[in-house]
Amino acid sequence: MKLKVDPKLPYHYIIGVGVKPSHDFKPGELFLKYGPVRFTNKDVGKVQDAKILSEDKLFKTSRADAIKIHGCTDLIYSISTMKISASVNQCTLHHFSSEFPIDDEEFETIVNVANFSDSSRDLLRNSRISGG
Repeated sequence: MKLKVDPKLPYHYIIGVGVKPSHDFKPGELFLKYGPVRFTNKDVGKVQDAKILSEDKLFKTSRADAIKIHGCTDLIYSISTMKISASVNQCTLHHFSSEFPIDDEEFETIVNVANFSDSSRDLLRNSRISGG
């Protein structure tokens, strides 16, 4: 998963969006299933540094040790488990960046409004993480 990092947008969020099944009261309705997982540009830098360290041929370091050294264990775990769970539950993952913190209710609103608003649906479509 590769994320765009912009210094003007230091706050990042990943959410999982599900679709209600055909036997549900409102089949086909989108809903917020997971998240948000919150992180910053600084956290992205730590993950990138851990990746570089784990690939270093001179100073051989396992992925687990590199992640621990750079202090990004919780973030990696959260995103990894969300990715697996979303795959199993046929959900999509979406990445949002912002110049300011966003609360949980905003994401619920975006997803709920996407059920009847083309602009919110486009926002979800454009934020979708490929493979997620």
